[in-house]
This record gives sequence, C-alpha cells and structure tokens, in this order.
Amino acid sequence: MAATRLISLHHVKTKSVTQCLKRCIDYVRDEKKTEDEKYISTYGCDPKTIVGEFLLSRKIYEDNVRRPHKKDVIAYQIRQSFKPGEITPEKANEIGYDLAMRFTKGRHAFMVATHTDKHHIHNHIVFNSVSIDGKSRFRNFYFSGLALSRISDILCLENNLSVIQSRYEENIRNKNSKRHRSGNRALDQNSLSFLVDIEKKMREGKGRGYENWARKFNLKQRAKVLLFLEEHGISSYEELVKKTDSMEADIDVLNEKIKARNTAMKENKELQKAIIDYSKTRSVYTEYRKCGYSKKFYAEHEDEIERHKAAKKIFDTVSSGKLPKMKELRDEYGELLAVNKTDFQEYVRMRKEKKDFLIARKNLELLLEREKAEEREKAKAKQSRSSRSETSL
Repeated sequence: MAATRLISLHHVKTKSVTQCLKRCIDYVRDEKKTEDEKYISTYGCDPKTIVGEFLLSRKIYEDNVRRPHKKDVIAYQIRQSFKPGEITPEKANEIGYDLAMRFTKGRHAFMVATHTDKHHIHNHIVFNSVSIDGKSRFRNFYFSGLALSRISDILCLENNLSVIQSRYEENIRNKNSKRHRSGNRALDQNSLSFLVDIEKKMREGKGRGYENWARKFNLKQRAKVLLFLEEHGISSYEELVKKTDSMEADIDVLNEKIKARNTAMKENKELQKAIIDYSKTRSVYTEYRKCGYSKKFYAEHEDEIERHKAAKKIFDTVSSGKLPKMKELRDEYGELLAVNKTDFQEYVRMRKEKKDFLIARKNLELLLEREKAEEREKAKAKQSRSSRSETSL
C-alpha cells in the first residue's frame, strides 16, 4: 500500500527561483534522511548539478516559448509513503523511479530520494515543471492526483504490495456516475476493474443498497474478464499466468535498455561539464602551477582549482584516451534521448497492457476461488439433506 500526494512548488516573491528550488532539493536529498544519499536516483540530470540543469531547461523555455506568469510553478514534488515493514529502501526507490517515469512519460528530469528516518519508508520525487528539451511545461490537470495514485497502485500490485482497495471502489462509483450523466458507455463496456469483496464490506457496515450495487458490478466485471480472455485467446488460468510472466520478462529487458542509456546520458553530461569547466579554469590552474602551488593562491582560487582537478579526473576515465568534441557529445546525447523517448513510450504501452492482464488475473483468481467455495457449500448441503433423509427412515 502506498499513499501519494502531488505538490506544486511555486516561486516565492521574496526569494529567487534558484533559492526556492535549492531549498526543496536540499531537503529532499538530506544525508540524514537518505543514509548519506545512498537511496537517490535521477533521470535526465545529475544529483550534483540538478538545480542548474532544471534552470537551464527553464531558461530555454522562457527564451523560446514564453515568460513565466505570476503564480509560476518551478517544479513538482511527489510524496509516496509505503506501509511500515512492507518494503525495503532499495525497492521503494526503484518503484519511485518507475512512478516518476510513467507519470512524466520520460519528458521531465527528476530526482527520487527515499527517506528512511521515519517509521514508514517514503519517497520524495522532484521533477522539473519544464520538459528536458525546454519546449513544453507539465500540465497539471484536474485529475492529476488521481492518475498519480492509480499508477502507484498498479506498481504496488506488480511488486506484490498491498493497495488501498477502497480508493478503487470510490473511483469506480464516481466514473459510473459520470458516464451515466454523459451517456458515454464505451469505456464502461471495455475497461476492467477489481471485483468488490462484498462480504468484507457488509461486515464493515455497508447497507443493502451497496450490496445490490456491488453484486451487479461484480457480474459485469465477471463478463468483462471472460470477454477479455476470449479476445486474447486465453482459455485457462495457467495460460493467463504464463502470459503475464512473459510480459514481465519483456518489460524488464526494455527497462534495462532504458536504464543503460540513462547511464550513458549521465556520463555524457558529466563529460560535457568537465570540458566546459576545464576550459574555464585552465588559465587559473596554469597560474597556480607557475606560482609553485602556493597555498595563498589556492585559498583565493579554491573553487576553480578543484573544478579543474575534477575535470581532469573525468578525462582519465575516457577509454579511448581522446576527448570527443562538444558537438559530438551533444549529438550523441540527443540521439540517446530520442531513442529513450521512443522506448519509454513502448514501455508505458506494455505496462498499460500488463495492467489489464494483472487485473484480469486477480479477478479470475477470485472467481475461481468463489466457485470452489460454492461447490463446497453445495456438497455440504447435499450431505446434510442425505443425513436428514436417512434419519427419518
């Protein structure tokens, strides 16, 4: 079970955009909360330069699209809290990463920080309000929070974690009510939803009206599951299990490719930054050498000297020994990003398809279990009638 919340980070007039963003990032990546930043992952940015990279995308957007309005949103934060004792920090961070990727569709840079300082493990996800390419902004629509919670619940199901069942029931009732008013029946006929545990709800105090609604709803869902299986050529529960398992394997392969490109993009960005830093600080470092590595000179130019040293260390990691040109690096980054966007769209499609199969699988399990229970009840009733008949004789 994971509770989620979407929060907008607005620009405060008394502070600069940089200060507002840095304050949020500093809290999220707090070493005490993330065990010395052990549980931090990013997409489309580097943890050390995330503020600058967010601001760069923002600058591109402001220069080419439009200036920000008065109530400008700098970034968005997602809070995702898990049930105590149900998940490890590593798994929580992995799920948080997948949640951010699916919710932003891979278009926005983000950081996922898993906090372990409370009795419950929870994620703080900060993503840029402007897309990585600086061409668009995130559209926070009316049901964004609901969409976020549904993606989180699907991820919990995929990772064998519990979900907040009542939230599904409330959403189902709301959707059915809206469809009835609008007369739009198409989605109602094709979508799959979880069956309602009627006995449990009746024990919780639900009335007869709810029971009647739930029974009709479950009958519709049963029909939809059978139709879904027929449409996909699945004739048994075993085939359905095999299908969902194979889909997971295909998704994992694609996910690994996306992660590998993310790593390559991160290394590319680091190398670009190193080349820029090296160029900007070369004259200072030359003077530093000429003055015999003077402590006084170092104290006055510590930042430039350390940036120069860090750049040289990154250069040493280049396997070919020859530094590529900035244009080559930028072109390579663009190609990696373009392929990743295509693959991520496919990843989202496959995940959505698997979600339907998972719901069908869960519902089929419940239906089979109920059929077995009904057969047991019938057998008991038959045995009881037989016993009474023998007694009367």
